[in-house]
Amino acid sequence: MTSAYTDQVNLHPGMTVESVDGEKLGKIIRLESSQLLVEKGFFFPQDFWIPASVVANADEDTAYLNISKDAAMNQQWGDGTAAGWDAQTDGTDYDISGAATTGTMGTDYSAGRPAGTQAAFDATAAAGRKTTDKTVTVPVHEEELTATKRPVEAGDVVIGTRVVSEDRTLDVPITEERVRVTRRAVDRDATGDDAFKEGTVDVPVQTEAVDVQKRVRVAEEVEVSKEPVQKTRTVTDKVRREVVDVKDNSNAEVVDGITGAGSAPNESEAS
Repeated sequence: MTSAYTDQVNLHPGMTVESVDGEKLGKIIRLESSQLLVEKGFFFPQDFWIPASVVANADEDTAYLNISKDAAMNQQWGDGTAAGWDAQTDGTDYDISGAATTGTMGTDYSAGRPAGTQAAFDATAAAGRKTTDKTVTVPVHEEELTATKRPVEAGDVVIGTRVVSEDRTLDVPITEERVRVTRRAVDRDATGDDAFKEGTVDVPVQTEAVDVQKRVRVAEEVEVSKEPVQKTRTVTDKVRREVVDVKDNSNAEVVDGITGAGSAPNESEAS
């Protein structure tokens, strides 16, 4: 099986080609010079040539491009060759060591790139991912909570009146006549012919009667008003965030750019 080594990326027939937006374009069936022949698949009606310069990295089974599926279908390559079916190659093949058997391209991959190809694809960004020869920038997304307010009905307050009866006492001062009987001792001759006659004397006595009346008056006012009051209400919901997991399948040391922590090369794989 022939292989090509491009900037530490090992390509070989049978590898799946995947675009930067995660679309599987097909399998590599041939390597020539600076181009890959990809077998026809769901997106392409026949076998399809693409420049090897758009391969960002690869693992054992998959070659990852730094362009999207749409770019692979529609992009004009830097050498003027239209991306599409039946694109021509220069006939250069790779032997198992990675050196070119014909043409000028050897293990230095950049020497054999078509003019302008690097400039055309280094700045390609698809699905938010930025790619260069040595660096792939992967955006990590997360969700955050935001809150909006809207008026809603909270119910109502009912103000009603009802009639109740109660006993109430009122003290009223009155004036009345009192009969006082006073006896005095006298000594004189009786006159007239009324001696020794029985009879009564009526003495009228006056007092004051109390009449009760009722009148309606306003004893109290109830004023109802509304005012805004600020309160804090706590809301809770689930949010998602992306977590980047780094799986090291290489023999190189991987260093965390923030903490500086690094992992030693995979000695088992290196051996």
